[in-house]
Amino acid sequence: MKRSLGELVAALGIPLKPEWQRIEISGITEDSRCIRPGHLFVAIRGYVDDGHRYVGEAIARGASGIIVDEQRGADSQISPVPCIRLKNTRRALAKLASALWGHPTTELFTVGVTGTNGKTTVCHLIGHLLGGRETALITTIANEKRNLRAITTPSSPLIQEIAYDALVAGQKHLVIEVSSASLPLHRVDAVDFDAAVFTNLTHDHLDFHGDRESYLAAKLILFRGLKPTAWTIVNVDDSAAERVLGATRGRPFTFAMHRGADLQATDIRYERHRTTFSLRWEGSEAATTLHLPAEHNVTNALAAASVGIQQGLSLQAIAERLACARNVEGRYQRFRARNGATVIVDFAHSPDSLERMLEAVRPFHTRIICVFGCPGQSDREKRPLMGEISGRLADLTILTTDNPKTEDPERIIDEIEAGLAPAGGRCERFVDRREAIREAVNRALPDDVVLIAGKGHETYQIVGHEFMPYSDVGFLREEDLVELGTSVVD
Repeated sequence: MKRSLGELVAALGIPLKPEWQRIEISGITEDSRCIRPGHLFVAIRGYVDDGHRYVGEAIARGASGIIVDEQRGADSQISPVPCIRLKNTRRALAKLASALWGHPTTELFTVGVTGTNGKTTVCHLIGHLLGGRETALITTIANEKRNLRAITTPSSPLIQEIAYDALVAGQKHLVIEVSSASLPLHRVDAVDFDAAVFTNLTHDHLDFHGDRESYLAAKLILFRGLKPTAWTIVNVDDSAAERVLGATRGRPFTFAMHRGADLQATDIRYERHRTTFSLRWEGSEAATTLHLPAEHNVTNALAAASVGIQQGLSLQAIAERLACARNVEGRYQRFRARNGATVIVDFAHSPDSLERMLEAVRPFHTRIICVFGCPGQSDREKRPLMGEISGRLADLTILTTDNPKTEDPERIIDEIEAGLAPAGGRCERFVDRREAIREAVNRALPDDVVLIAGKGHETYQIVGHEFMPYSDVGFLREEDLVELGTSVVD
C-alpha cells in the first residue's frame, strides 16, 4: 500500500506543503527498528523509552518523513526529510495508519470487546457465531499466532493492516479485544466500531491505571467514541453497567443472567462439563447446550449472542451455533490425568477470574489443588487478594512462578502467601512451575481437580527481559501427566 505524504497528512487536518504530494509513503511505524525506505516514522513518548531518541536511526534506515511531538520542534531544523510537529503523536499514528490502509474498518462490521474478564472468549464466540471464515480476530490468542507475544491490542498500524488484509481476503467482520491500556494509548482511535461490548469490571491492571475509577475511565473511552448508529452492548449484571450506558452515544442493548435485560439466560442448569439454558429475547426463547462450563461462560455466550442478534441472526440459529462452540485455547482446557484426576488449564489471572473458576469446579470434585502465581512488574495489590481466594476455596494451593520478569519470584510468592495464610488455606511453594505442576498432579486422587491458573494459552515464561519457551499444556503432555486426546479443545 502506498500513499503520498500529503494524502496522509490531510487526515490530520493540518496545512499541507506542495512538496509533500511528491513523497511516497509505503509504511508507518513507531518502532525505528522496523523502518524501511519509504516509511513514515512517528516518534512516541513511551512509559519506558522515548521514540524521539531514535529519529536519527529512523532517518538512517530510510524514513521518508517523521512525525514528532511539537515540544521537540528543534528536530525539524536539522532533519533532511519532512518533519511534522504535532500535539499528540499517538493520535496521529492511529489516523495516519487508517489513511494509509484506506480506512478498512469502515467496510467491515467491526466489534470491540472490553472488560476485565472474558474478552478473549467473547471475541472467539462472536467469530464462531458470525462464521470463522468470514471473521478476522485480534485477540491475545490470535496475536500469538501472528508472533505477537504478550499483546492484547496491538499498535494502531498493525490493527489497520490486519483489517485491510481481512478485506482483501473477502472477510466481512473484524472482532477486536480492546484492553484498558490500549484506549488511553489511542491504539483504536481510528477504528470505526459498529458495536462495542462491555463484559465486566473487576480488580486488575491497577499498576497501570492507579485506581479503579481510572481503570473504568479508560474503558469508557471506547463507548464515548462510538458513533450514534453503533451498538453499545452491556452486561447489566455488572455494577459498572450504568456508567457505561451513560457514557455512550451508541444504541444500547443489554444482556444479563440475574437482572432484566434485552437478552436473558433462563432455566440455567450447570453440569460438570457443560451448561444448558435458554436464550430469551423479545418474547422468543431458544434452548441451547453450551460445552463451556460455569456461570461466567453463560455471560460470555450472552455477550456474543447479543452481537449475533445485531447482525441479523435468529435466536434459534444462535442457540444452534452456541451448541457447537468449543473452549478457547487455554480457557477451561480440561484433561484427564494418568491417575484419573481432572486437570484444568485456565488463563484466570485476576482475583475475580480465579474465584469464579474455583467456585465453578467445587461442586463436582472432592478436592481442589490450585497451582498459580502472579506476574512480575504488575499490580502487586492483587497478589494477596488472589492468595486469600485460593486459601479460602482450594484444599491445597501450590504457589509458583508466572512471568516474573525482573522481580524476584520468591518475593512475589511471599506477597501472595501473605493473603493466603490468614484464610487458613494449606500452601506449598515451588518456584519452578514445572515442579509445581508435577507435584500437584501426582498428589491428586481420581475425584480431585488440579486447576493450573494464570498462563493459559501462553507458550513462554518472561524471565528478566527474555521470553523463555514454556507451556502448561505442553509440559503436561511432554511429561505424560495426562492422557492424550482428553483436551476439550479440538
